[in-house]
Amino acid sequence: MRLLALATVTADGRPIVGPVDGVFYRGAFHFGSAPDSVRFRHISMRPQVSATHLPSEELAVTVHGRAVPIDVHDPRHAGFRRALLEIYVPRYGPEWEDFLNSGPQYARIDADRMFTFAMPPGS
Repeated sequence: MRLLALATVTADGRPIVGPVDGVFYRGAFHFGSAPDSVRFRHISMRPQVSATHLPSEELAVTVHGRAVPIDVHDPRHAGFRRALLEIYVPRYGPEWEDFLNSGPQYARIDADRMFTFAMPPGS
């Protein structure tokens, strides 16, 4: 899990950015939020998003694309569900699986463009 700054778009075209847990799985960033969050309300109407992973001055990964909702209960997404459990159960305990079953909505960012920046430390 890596923090992402995720931007969604309001009805009048304004970008709104906020942090999400980002999971890079099979070549795409995935993220979760509450199903009734402003974030997912925006995405349901306007799926265009941008996200940046910026852990330090030496590295940045930015993606622009569309958020596609993922049902973690669908057998087609069993691998992603396993990845979530491998990340969060050691961190928060076995009850996190109960939270996953009743809590967050997840989405994958289908990238139109992805950019990276890397600079050796101390440069």
